[in-house]
Amino acid sequence: MGIGQLVDIGGTDLYYEYVGESNDGPTIVFESGYGWSLDKWNPIREEISKFARMFMYDREGVGRSGNSDRPKHSLQIIENLRNLLKKADIKPPYILVGHSFGGINVRLYASRYPAEVKGIILLDSAHEDQNKKMVPLFTKDIQQVYLGQFVVEASLDEFEESLEQVRGTTLKNIPLIVMTGGTQQHHTQESMAAWMDFQKELKNLSTKSKHIIVKEAGHAIHHDSPNIVIDAIKEMVCSIDSRN
Repeated sequence: MGIGQLVDIGGTDLYYEYVGESNDGPTIVFESGYGWSLDKWNPIREEISKFARMFMYDREGVGRSGNSDRPKHSLQIIENLRNLLKKADIKPPYILVGHSFGGINVRLYASRYPAEVKGIILLDSAHEDQNKKMVPLFTKDIQQVYLGQFVVEASLDEFEESLEQVRGTTLKNIPLIVMTGGTQQHHTQESMAAWMDFQKELKNLSTKSKHIIVKEAGHAIHHDSPNIVIDAIKEMVCSIDSRN
């Protein structure tokens, strides 16, 4: 199957692509990093589409999707996503894969709609305390770059709203794989230590979880070490299929 189209979710159009082998397992839903279009999943797309169905989309204000005056925080994002999945007739259950800011969104989605989610994979996911505790540990130049990036979709204020929206949520017993890039040049030693602490906290969100540190990868693990990400997704798909 292969579909790419714009869908009116009521007030704005969102672009999605639905590809992969048809089977009885869950659809894998991808949430990109901040400001990243669905094309950023290309390094893993071909291999994953051989064993699962993939749903990728551009958030409002990104890529080929439209824009509106609606807020760009995570609560609105996951309602947009859920509406899009319904309009596109992509039924649950889902495995949610979130990179960076996308990790906040999939956590919030799973906490609000746990019956729809069979598993979660977090790729160097953002954490609710990063702006308060990690960013001050960057060099001044990196702080300026980091804080200046929020002009593509969500503003800095909306991004920080998203961090607060996910605070206190848990994933209970939803299977979870947390993957962390071990080589990140923008970090100081202190900020990287804080990031690793955050990643360990993310692992503790579920009672069925594991943490994989991908030593040779940076923040974009699926670009730097695509095969490791493909293997993790395949592992989760197979484990879910074996329980059914």
